[in-house]
Amino acid sequence: MEQKMQINPITYLTWHWMKINSDTISVNMNLTENKGADVHIPDGVTVTNGKEIKTKLNEPVYSIGDEAANLIKENAKDGKIYTIKGTLKEPLIIRLESDDGVNECTHQIIHALEGSKGQVIIVSSSKDKTSSGMTALLTKVYLEDNSELQISKVQLLGSNMNQIDETASVCGENAHMDFVQVELGGSHIDTGFHSTLLGNLSKYSSHMGYLCSNEQYLDTNQTVVHKGKKTDCKMFTDGTIKDKSTKVYRGTIDMVRGCSGSTGDELENTLNLSPLALEKSAPIILCGEDDISAEHGSTIGKLSNEILFYFNAHGINQAMAEELLSKAKITSAAVKIPSQEIQKEIGDYLNEIYGSDDTKE
Repeated sequence: MEQKMQINPITYLTWHWMKINSDTISVNMNLTENKGADVHIPDGVTVTNGKEIKTKLNEPVYSIGDEAANLIKENAKDGKIYTIKGTLKEPLIIRLESDDGVNECTHQIIHALEGSKGQVIIVSSSKDKTSSGMTALLTKVYLEDNSELQISKVQLLGSNMNQIDETASVCGENAHMDFVQVELGGSHIDTGFHSTLLGNLSKYSSHMGYLCSNEQYLDTNQTVVHKGKKTDCKMFTDGTIKDKSTKVYRGTIDMVRGCSGSTGDELENTLNLSPLALEKSAPIILCGEDDISAEHGSTIGKLSNEILFYFNAHGINQAMAEELLSKAKITSAAVKIPSQEIQKEIGDYLNEIYGSDDTKE
C-alpha cells in the first residue's frame, strides 16, 4: 500500500510558491528490513540487535520528519546497535546492498561511549545498476562526552532506485562529529542530517559531494542546532547538476538561547552544466542568542569563458573540462573516506556515469 508523505520539511517556512518547504513522495508503507552486512568489525565495536540505548543524551531530531522516521522504526523489526568503546584502529564498514524491486528499511544506532574515537563507513548500493525499488535508511548517532566519530555515507544505488536517508546525531560535552557524504546514484533521493550540539565545546562538520545527471532528483535537508556554549559547526556542500536533473538544498544553522560563544559556517556550491537542470537553495541562520558568530552562502554557476579558455589552451575541450571539474567535486569528499577500496568504487561509478575510464586520452 502506497501513501503520500511530506518529507524533509524546512526548519522555517518560506513562500509556498518557491516549492522548497518540503518534498512530497509516494511511499510503500509495508517495508521489509535490511540489516546490512557488517563487512568489517574492528576491535572495540560490539554489535547487538535493538532500537534503543541507555544514554544521558537527548533523543535526536529527524531532518526527514517524524512521519518518515516512525515508518522506518516501525518496519525495522530488530534494528542494529553498534557500540564503540576506546579508539578504533580501523574503520567499521557496513554495506547495504539491495535487490531489484525491493521496498526495504534499515534502522541503525551508532553509540560512541565516553572518550571513544572511531570511523564508520556505510555504503548503499544495488546488485544491478538499473535496479528499481525503494530503501529507507535511519542512522542515529550518539556521541557521549569527549568522544569523536567520523561517519561516512556513500550512495551508489541503481538508476531507478528511490531512497530516504537520515543521519541524526546528538553530541555531548566536547564531543566531535565529522560527517562525509557522497551521493551519485538513484532516481529520487531524499537525504539529510540533523545534529544537536548539546554539550559545551561540541563540534560538528560535514562535507557532501554529489553529481545529479539525467533526470535525477536530489532533495537535501541539513540542520545543526547549537545548544551548548562555545559549540561550532561547519557545513560544506559541493556538487554538479547536469542534463534534466534537480537539486534542492535546505541548510539551517540554529543558534538557540544559551549557546553563547558558538560559531557556525555554511557554504553550498553548485556547478550547473545544463539550462534544463534546476537548483533550489535555502540557506538559513536562526539566531536566538546575541553572543554568536555565524555566516552562510550559496553559489550557483556555470563554467566561465575564462575557465574554458584555460582548459582549451591545455588541449582540453568543454566536455572533458566539465567531467574533470565534476569528478573533482566528488573526489574532494571521497578522499576523506578512510578506505581506498571504497574510494575506488566511487571512482568506478563516476567513470560509468561518464562512460570513461582512467586511461581515456
